[in-house]
Amino acid sequence: MEFIFDHDRQFYFLEMNTRLQVEHPVTEMVTGLDLVELQLRVADGDPLPLAQEDVQRNGWAFEARVCAEDTERNFVPSVGLVTRYAEPAGERIRVDSGVRAGSTVHVFYDSMLAKVITWGADREEARLKMVDALNGYHIEGVKTNVDFANRVICHPAFIAGDLSTGFIDQHLSDGAEKIPAPVKAVHPMVITATLIYHLRENLIHDSLLPLRAQVGASTTAKRQYTYVTKSDKSVFKVEIEAREGQNQWHIRIDDTVYETETPPMEYYRRRLKLTIDGANHYFRLYYSGNFIEVAYCGMVNRFEIYTPKEWRLAQFMPAPTAKAFDNLLRCPMPGLVVEVNVQPGDRVFKGQPLLSIESMKMETAVASPVDGVVDAVRVTAGETVDTGAELISFQ
Repeated sequence: MEFIFDHDRQFYFLEMNTRLQVEHPVTEMVTGLDLVELQLRVADGDPLPLAQEDVQRNGWAFEARVCAEDTERNFVPSVGLVTRYAEPAGERIRVDSGVRAGSTVHVFYDSMLAKVITWGADREEARLKMVDALNGYHIEGVKTNVDFANRVICHPAFIAGDLSTGFIDQHLSDGAEKIPAPVKAVHPMVITATLIYHLRENLIHDSLLPLRAQVGASTTAKRQYTYVTKSDKSVFKVEIEAREGQNQWHIRIDDTVYETETPPMEYYRRRLKLTIDGANHYFRLYYSGNFIEVAYCGMVNRFEIYTPKEWRLAQFMPAPTAKAFDNLLRCPMPGLVVEVNVQPGDRVFKGQPLLSIESMKMETAVASPVDGVVDAVRVTAGETVDTGAELISFQ
């Protein structure tokens, strides 16, 4: 049964289903009952082995639905081949999944790929378990809502329990927080990106040591390094000092010092656990050219790392230019064209629905990106289209 309740804690009935809900693992985690087994036994004619008063609730549980959606483009469906897949694991973490590496996500089915369920003795313990679980959930090949879900449960209003059906509209804009996270909240990501860069550079340096001159060369190992780490408009001065212990680092970001421990590095991995000031933190990593992208607690930041000399020279580089609009409306998702609402010569306005596309059991209106006049309509109702296909051109 489903209910909603208002600020006065008055409950209102929504619906009743004679099947298990998607959220049934939450009930299983806090009661210890296997609802699927009970349902099958009753269907086989066995009596229900317990009464309502026998059901004992213990602790708190959270569930996050992992869906193939592009949260940066209004949650449009995402399809394709799952090229990398690694689930979170650990005590009191449960994952019910329908995909693995090599699975194909089609347009014909619901967008949900998996469910992540965590348990804790209280709400905060269960929430922190979910944060760690989502930090460690790695899926590549299709867009997912993993980081969006993590951004929601890390929001101060969610932590405080200040929730309503208007939470997203109130606190998030286009998937990002309306109020930016404090600068220090980004520091663990800065540590991660800079350390990865530093260790990779050292690996290259060490690989060349056999070529070093045997006479006259310095054998003193350098232990302190300085970098400038940039993410969007934020710039951090990072100082790294290797400690005596293996994988121990003394790291200063601007005026804040962190003691950090790294695991034995495996450079092909996309997930990383760091111990920072005694606490474990989990990160997901993506590499693109000279950039290192780090996902952590719902934030996804792209970092560039420079030596001080490189940073001084970078100030003379020309700023990147924005790509000019090419007068085309391209398909935001794969699917079936259900309806076309315009024809050549029609004047349209930015935001006006021009056609509808059905994908993953949902029908989505595709809006005009500009004010203008339709030059040509390049698809018809009933036609199957892929992401990026040309739909409409403008004069």
